Amino acid sequence: MAEELLPPTQTILERPYMKFVPFGVDERGERIKDVSGMIVHDNVEYLEEWVTRTKGADAAARAMDDLCRLLNDRIRDPAYHVTLDQLKNVWNSYSYEFTSYLREFCREQSRDPDFYMNVGREKHISPLIQTLGRPFSLAQIHRMFPYFARKYAKDLEYSVLEVTDTSAVLRMNLTARVFEQFGPYRKACTAQICESTKGRFAMVPPRLHLLPESRVVDRACIVRGDDYCEWEVRWERQARRYSAGPLWGMGAGLATAGLMRLAYPSMSLGEVILAGLIPISVAGMLINRHLRQESQQREALIREQITVVESRHEELRAAYLEQEQTRVELRRKVAQLTALHRAGLHFNSTLDREALMQKVLETLTGDLPYDRVMVSFYDPIRQVVKDARAFGVSPEIQAFVRAREIPVTDPMSPEGIVLIQGQPLLIGDLQAVWDRIHPLNQQLALLTQAKALIAVPLKTKDRILGSLTVDRMQEHSLTQDDLELMMTVANQVAIALDNASAYEQIEELNLGLEAKVCERTAELEQADRLRSQFLSHVSHELKTPLTSIKGFLQNLLDGLTGPLNEKQQRYLSRMLDNAERLIRMIEDLLDRTRIQSGRLDLVPSEIDLEHCIGDAVEQLRLWPRPNDKPWRWLLSLFP
Repeated sequence: MAEELLPPTQTILERPYMKFVPFGVDERGERIKDVSGMIVHDNVEYLEEWVTRTKGADAAARAMDDLCRLLNDRIRDPAYHVTLDQLKNVWNSYSYEFTSYLREFCREQSRDPDFYMNVGREKHISPLIQTLGRPFSLAQIHRMFPYFARKYAKDLEYSVLEVTDTSAVLRMNLTARVFEQFGPYRKACTAQICESTKGRFAMVPPRLHLLPESRVVDRACIVRGDDYCEWEVRWERQARRYSAGPLWGMGAGLATAGLMRLAYPSMSLGEVILAGLIPISVAGMLINRHLRQESQQREALIREQITVVESRHEELRAAYLEQEQTRVELRRKVAQLTALHRAGLHFNSTLDREALMQKVLETLTGDLPYDRVMVSFYDPIRQVVKDARAFGVSPEIQAFVRAREIPVTDPMSPEGIVLIQGQPLLIGDLQAVWDRIHPLNQQLALLTQAKALIAVPLKTKDRILGSLTVDRMQEHSLTQDDLELMMTVANQVAIALDNASAYEQIEELNLGLEAKVCERTAELEQADRLRSQFLSHVSHELKTPLTSIKGFLQNLLDGLTGPLNEKQQRYLSRMLDNAERLIRMIEDLLDRTRIQSGRLDLVPSEIDLEHCIGDAVEQLRLWPRPNDKPWRWLLSLFP
């Protein structure tokens, strides 16, 4: 495989976030029991002791805080954030990926290049293992290597190839599940396990039988490219324990031979020796029977103790796992409710469509544990998805998402289920429906490395506005709880987008109305200005000739052109009155202009109603007589 070409110095810390759940329940719905909490406890405790010895208690406390912070920074879901008390609880269980992160962070915090080996030497042979293993010889203990190893780590294949009184050949292989969690960093992760295991092997003799350390030699190693790790372990031969029973049997045999020789002098030497061997043989048989019974009783007692301890251990471990999962679920519910509350506040804080979508995207990737989120809009007339917004991707992918248009015509396709049928969609593994996905969505999945996704319709008032999509880079990492949460979020987003759209429409109507009002106002102002100009022009143009006419009439009435008869005077007087009346009407027009400009001052005065009425009657009187031709006379006034 290509991963084998990667250098062993590449650590799992180069992966920005944990891809697998650190503890609780995995994507298959099974409780995580990959690594015992004892391993995590040993690493944390050794780090604390190491920093305390080298830098002091205050530095150790800071190192513990930093360790929790570094781990939580790599865990996307806040429900799985850890505390120091949790890491020190030996009854918990963790995934291989989480344990690898923790080991690497511990080594960096301690700055001890042999940290993994030293943890195995100092911590990994617990008092429980020492108690269970002390009655056995080193050869028997190494034959039980698979049993003891599985107490600390599942899904690792352990085997014993050869065991003698002074050596053993042991092998460890990683299963597919472990390889999957390590990914391209499996050499460095395997080096952690390999070094700590060798440290544990070295300390078996001194911890169990107060003998010198074993010597451990690598015969094969995954770090070097082999398919498994294999070690040869050598230790000093244990001294045999001798019983006093055989001495007593030998003494009894010699005494019997002496007595037989004294009692029966005629007996041959062979017969005497044979008589002496009888008590020795009987004593040997009795001793062997006693030792066999004692060994069987001891083994039965040890097996019973192991069974009781294992049973109690598994009960406590299951109880803690259940408690841990309950705590995780509670934290997740609290986080979801908090995120929904914050989302509601954000969605109600703005009616700007672009600002609203930005808040939606930031909320779903910031407050909720999703790798990416995308909002797409649906055109039901053209039946296309367009104008999408994505968060958690590069600018190039954002531009690709924004520019693409995807036709949606098949109601049974993944896109059609969401946008045509209006149903939510949970896909645990995209490869399972890969052939049904539109090619542009396939291209997007390849660019983002999405493996699981949830898509829910943005629906309001029986109208589908678009879809809301979240994804993760791990198969089957999204659950029904995530789907229900996204449906709740989608309802809020749809309402907020609908409100924003309505607000935009109102704004457009307001702008159009304001433009029409401004246009009409300008037209009225222009008309009023033209009217004022017209009135001013007309009034001035009419007032000048009327003033001249009035002057000429007054001159005629004053006799400047000669004497007038009564009829002429009456006609001229009537003409003068009408001229003055026209002048007053023109003055009224000028007053209207002054009123509009606010420059007219009203001066109240008394009027003669009798004169006004008489003048009006006089104006309406039929004058001159019908046989007269006044128009001819009027024409004579204007030569």
